[in-house]
Amino acid sequence: MAAVLFAAVSAASVSAFNPDELNKITFQNTTGGKIEMIFLSPGDSQFWGPDIIGADYFLKNGATIGYYVHYPDKSFKFDIMATDDNGNKFEVRDFQMTDGSEASVKITSRSLNSAAPDFALATVHIDNNTGHEVQYLFVSPSDSDAWGVDLLDEETTVADGDTHSFVLAVGKDKVKYNLMAVDDNNDEYQFNMTIDPKAKKEFTWAIEPGDLKKDK
Repeated sequence: MAAVLFAAVSAASVSAFNPDELNKITFQNTTGGKIEMIFLSPGDSQFWGPDIIGADYFLKNGATIGYYVHYPDKSFKFDIMATDDNGNKFEVRDFQMTDGSEASVKITSRSLNSAAPDFALATVHIDNNTGHEVQYLFVSPSDSDAWGVDLLDEETTVADGDTHSFVLAVGKDKVKYNLMAVDDNNDEYQFNMTIDPKAKKEFTWAIEPGDLKKDK
């Protein structure tokens, strides 16, 4: 009986994620070409953060893709940048998302009219060693109050033992990012990552059971 009671108390102390706190944004590519990268970065950060399409994918012409977004308060502003396979750029600053209203962004050939910035890219590999399926994955610059966009889009999950890879737009200096993963029990795993572009261009971290967030 004591062992059962201890297990119940331990389970209750695990921090639970609430999917109802998420909003949705959908991107549509109508440029005639391939969209290779999309950045949806919190407006209160000075960094672009992760490309949400992923290191090995692109958004073909005519296709749409949806993502879930987590932010504080009832509304929050984001900066959006997309780049295509011809080096063109689409950019929107202070795009506001509001609770109760899903957002949509159409990327058109008319808006892809300037050169993409010449930033460096770092590749990040996240291994799922939790023993569970990861359903949401957030990586946000540490200077932001928002978790931002779920990197797995609305249809993707990461099975136990699998890896999800993405790229980050980086400058010359090291930057700290906060990671939160959510498994199929809505349990949260959190840790910090420091990206130092002077050290290397490829990084690997693993989400472990020890990263499970506990309520204080």
